[in-house]
Formats: sequence, C-alpha cells, structure tokens
Amino acid sequence: MWNPRKKTNNRPEYSYDPIGSRWAVYQWEKSGNISTGNKVAEFSTREEARKECFRLNGWKYQAPKS
Repeated sequence: MWNPRKKTNNRPEYSYDPIGSRWAVYQWEKSGNISTGNKVAEFSTREEARKECFRLNGWKYQAPKS
C-alpha cells in the first residue's frame, strides 16, 4: 500500500484506507504539487477494499496465503 510519508511520484491512482471499522477506496488526482483523494467505494473488510483497489489500478490480484 502507498506510504504517505515516502516522497515518490509512483503513487497508484487508487488506494485504500480505514474509516472507523470500514475501508474506503480513493481515487487520487494530482494538480501541481497537491494531490486530492476522492472516495469511490466503501467496504466492510480490508480484503474487499484491497481487491477492488487492485482491479481499479489494473493490477493482478492474488489472495493472501492462509
């Protein structure tokens, strides 16, 4: 997942973060030096949010090993 403290230009277009007991998926838009995140979806589990984030970024999803 993207680390906000790390200076990089390789931020994915979509990321996920917790909101209370739920998880939100955000789409990031960059305007100059400012990035703005818009919530596009909300899920009850982290894994559901992670899966949607992978799908939206066009990445290959692999379920975590149990």
